[in-house]
Amino acid sequence: METWRFVAAVMMSLTMGLIGVALATNFRGVTEWHMRRSMATASVLRRVPPWRWLPDAQYDKRLARFVLLERVIGVIFAAAGVMFLIVVVYGVLSGEPMPSSR
Repeated sequence: METWRFVAAVMMSLTMGLIGVALATNFRGVTEWHMRRSMATASVLRRVPPWRWLPDAQYDKRLARFVLLERVIGVIFAAAGVMFLIVVVYGVLSGEPMPSSR
């Protein structure tokens, strides 16, 4: 097996797993921070009504719903990272080469 493929596969699986765990557990508020930034960026796509100076009561509810959705996506990323790592380890232990495009 080529060494660079093994190293790349391990690094990719660890990165996916760590990003997934950070999003799923809201580590240091990273999920909420990401959703606030995403909502602020996407807010330019919405039409701004003339009464925009009024407090937006729905913002907190939408933020909570999107944070929950992103945490679920984080769980999926963490699970995919772990499964990918298991496949790489099994491939190394079984001695089968990693498939290539050639």
